[in-house]
Amino acid sequence: MRVWMMPVLGLVACSEVGFSGKVEADPADTAEPGVPDLRVEPRDIELGPRCTGGESSVTLTNEGTADALLTEVIATGAWSSDPAPEVLAPGQSIVLAVRTEAGGTGSLRVASNDPDEPEILVSLDSLPDQPPTLTLLRPTSGEVLGQAAPVSLHARVTDEETPLETLLVQWFSDIDGYVADTPPTSDGEAIGEWFNPRTEGDHTLRAVVTDACGQSAEATVGLCQQAGYDEEVLDLEGWIFSGSARWDEVEERVELTTTTENQVGSAFTTDVAVGGDNVEIEFLFYIGDGTGADGISLTALDTTRAVSYLGGTGCGIGYGGDAPCTAGPALPGWSIEVDTYFNDGQDPTPLDHLMFTFDGDVDDPAIWAELPEMEDTGWHSMRVVVAAPRVLIEIDGVTYVDADLPGHYDFPAVVGFTAGTGGATNTHLIDSLVVTEFICPE
Repeated sequence: MRVWMMPVLGLVACSEVGFSGKVEADPADTAEPGVPDLRVEPRDIELGPRCTGGESSVTLTNEGTADALLTEVIATGAWSSDPAPEVLAPGQSIVLAVRTEAGGTGSLRVASNDPDEPEILVSLDSLPDQPPTLTLLRPTSGEVLGQAAPVSLHARVTDEETPLETLLVQWFSDIDGYVADTPPTSDGEAIGEWFNPRTEGDHTLRAVVTDACGQSAEATVGLCQQAGYDEEVLDLEGWIFSGSARWDEVEERVELTTTTENQVGSAFTTDVAVGGDNVEIEFLFYIGDGTGADGISLTALDTTRAVSYLGGTGCGIGYGGDAPCTAGPALPGWSIEVDTYFNDGQDPTPLDHLMFTFDGDVDDPAIWAELPEMEDTGWHSMRVVVAAPRVLIEIDGVTYVDADLPGHYDFPAVVGFTAGTGGATNTHLIDSLVVTEFICPE
C-alpha cells in the first residue's frame, strides 16, 4: 500500500511587516505644495501735468512659496514698459519702468499663475499740459482810438499748472506789429499801454500768452485809429517858425513871443495835413509876464491857398487882416483867437475873449465869447472840435462855443499858432499839442 506525504510549508516571522499591509509615509512627503503670491505696487500711477510724457515704476514681488510664472506683462494705451522675466522665485522682486511719450491713459497688465489674482491691472495716467486761457478786456471791439492818450491794454490770464506771474502776454497789431509786453500779476491781470505813433485806419489787435510747454492762447479785437499826431512824436524839422517864434529846446515847447514890444510870430506843423472840416485839436497855452498884449490864435491854414505862414500885426495877432487895426496879410483857413488886449472900436468887448473867424477876417467874426482872465493865471487847456459846420470850443473844461457856423472848412490844413505884441507885451507859449482827424466811422 502506497502512503502519500503532504509537504510542510515554512512559517515567516512578521515582526517588521504588519498584518494590515500598510506602509507608514515619511512626514516630508506629506507637506502642502508651494503656492506663488504675486504683489504688484502701486496699482495706480498718475503723473501730474507735463509738457510731454513721463516715467514711473512698478514693483513686482513674489511673496509666495513657489515660483511665480509671469505669462504676460504688457502696457497698453499710450504707455510702454520694460520687459519682465518669465519667472519670479519666492522672495524675488523686480522693478519695471513704465513710460509714456506724449501723455495719456493706459494700463499695465500682469498675468501669472498666482491662484488668487491671476490678472492684475495697474492704472496708468499722465495728464497732458493744458494751454492757458486769455480774455481780452481792453480795448473793446470797435473802439475808436484818438491821439490824445495811450491806449489801455488789459487781459486776464488763467493757467492751472503755471504760476501766472511767470507768463508774458504779448500784444501785436496787424498793421504796426509788436505793441507791448504785459506780464500778468499773480491773480492773472495783465495791464499795459499802447503808445503813439499808431498807424491811422483799421487795426486787428492780438494778445497772445504762451506757457513753458509752448501751449498758447490768444484773443483779438478790431479797432480803428483816427488820423492826426501828437506833437511829441513830430520831427522838429517839420515845424515852420516865422517872425519871433522859436522852439524852446530847454523847456521843449513853442515860444511865439517874449515880453518884447511889437513882435509877431507863428509856428506851424507842416509834416502832416488834416481835414479842416473834421478835426479835434487839444493843446496848452500860456499868456502873461508882460503888460497886457495881444493874444494868440489857433489857425488851421488852408494849404491850397496859403502863401505865407505869418499874418498881420496889431489886432491881427499874427493871423488876421482886412481891418484898420492891422496891415495883414490874412491867413486863409479858419482861426480861433484868444484876445487879451482891447482894441477900441474893433473888439466886441474890453474883456478877454475868444473869436472864430474864416480867412483871418477880424472885422467879421463868425462867433465870439467873453472869457475870464487869461493873463498871468498860469497854463490853460483848449479843446477844439470841428465837425463842420459844428464847432465846439472849450477852455479849461468850460464850453464857450458849441454852434453851427456856416463857412468854408473843406480844405487840407496844417495846424499852427500865431501871437503878437504891440506897445504892450506878453510871453505867449504853446505846449502839449495833439491833433486828431476823424477818419473812423462813428
